Amino acid sequence: MKTDRKIADAVYRNSFGAFCYRAFEIVNPGKKLIHNWHIDTVCYAIEQMVTGEGTKRLVYNQPPRTLKTYICSVCLPAWVLGRNPSARILCASYSEQLAHKFSRDCRALMESGLYERVFPSTRLNPKKTTEAEFETTRRGYRLTASVGGTFTGRGGDILIVDDPTNSIDMDSEAALTGANDWFHNTASNRLDPPQSLVIVAMQRLNQRDLSGILIEKGWPALVLPAIATETQTYVIGKDETYTRPVGELLQPKIDTLQWAQEKQLQIGSRYWAALYQQNPTPVEGNMIKAAWLPRYDFTPAERKFRRTVLSCDPAGKAGARNDYTAITICGFDDKQIYLLHVARGHWTVLQMRDRIRTLANEWSADAALIEDTSSGMGLIQILREEGGLNVIPQHPKGDKKARMSRHEGRFEAGNILLPREAPWLPEFETELLGFPNARHDDQVDALLLFLDWFSQHKRFEAPISIGLPYVGTDSHYIDYNPDRDGPPLVY
Repeated sequence: MKTDRKIADAVYRNSFGAFCYRAFEIVNPGKKLIHNWHIDTVCYAIEQMVTGEGTKRLVYNQPPRTLKTYICSVCLPAWVLGRNPSARILCASYSEQLAHKFSRDCRALMESGLYERVFPSTRLNPKKTTEAEFETTRRGYRLTASVGGTFTGRGGDILIVDDPTNSIDMDSEAALTGANDWFHNTASNRLDPPQSLVIVAMQRLNQRDLSGILIEKGWPALVLPAIATETQTYVIGKDETYTRPVGELLQPKIDTLQWAQEKQLQIGSRYWAALYQQNPTPVEGNMIKAAWLPRYDFTPAERKFRRTVLSCDPAGKAGARNDYTAITICGFDDKQIYLLHVARGHWTVLQMRDRIRTLANEWSADAALIEDTSSGMGLIQILREEGGLNVIPQHPKGDKKARMSRHEGRFEAGNILLPREAPWLPEFETELLGFPNARHDDQVDALLLFLDWFSQHKRFEAPISIGLPYVGTDSHYIDYNPDRDGPPLVY
């Protein structure tokens, strides 16, 4: 029995992940930590930093309530001081009250019987124990400060910044700038190079938050969204990896897709994209501004549209590491365009065909616009041969940024409406407001395909006679040209 305990204690001393799992019951009495791969990958990355086998700098982003603080602000200082009682650790959070809470949890862990058994050489100095700081008998310490405060002239080997900005300040230029300035001008200057380690752990808030600034500078980043938007492989141990598929929840043993959908509705798509998906959208947008996007509340089935059109931007390959295939459904009346539905995925040609037919039938689409590129030619041919759907090949002219600029006026006028809530809305808004700098633009490209077609067929914005094209005389319309536009679409 003693031999087994000695083996376990040795594992806790050398494996940060094992230590975190075991310590959870001490910090949270009566509870047991449920094993999950994301804990393994975070702990292994941090362990590699501490042992000198990994990078000395790390940004890691993950949603609330996924153990970020427990791992980096409670367990990490305790584990480091256990291995090196002389280590000097600086910890900071946006709130002094929270920072002190994390310090108390860490101290309680270090005063436990388990800790004293695993790390017999590390003991706290009873004469130097406060909420802001505690010290070991070997002069190592964990010193706490709030972001914006100072470390009173003290130096450190490790800097841990845990949520430098409160989520309520996600749009506060003063709060964001203050946190960034404090990190670069105050906290970073307290480190003793060249062996110092820095970890910035936070949920994303804004493209200009501290994580965003550091990632732009080239810092290594470990980003863990609540729901995977692409297949990605993570290192969880020596010679061990975990491949997370698209659509998988970060904590599938705890959370559900229903929870995710309800949370999106509760906090709104923009907060969800930032805090939970770690992919904040621009406050106002880049080319397209958030203020230009009016919302509709009605159920699309309750609304009669002049026409409903599907548009598809097909990807060249179906692999998870390739671009997405994106599909939009738009309905329009005499004045406005309503984005009704968006879908995207890594689909084969036959899967694209099936998805297009399903959505066209579900939304009673009058036409299906397919980008007529090398990847779309086969899809167009299949759909036409099978019949039953008005398939219209589209040839985009110009680059995407130039094409979007032609439609900015329509957005600014508030003539393109989005639903107030929809499961696909956060990812779509991230692309649209981030365009042309967003990571993906497949959904935007599918919408542009429709808008390009719509601009060439504005005759449908005014009353027309059946079988006759509308020829606009107002400069607001583009004249119908049969040589350019092809035969008129008849109601």
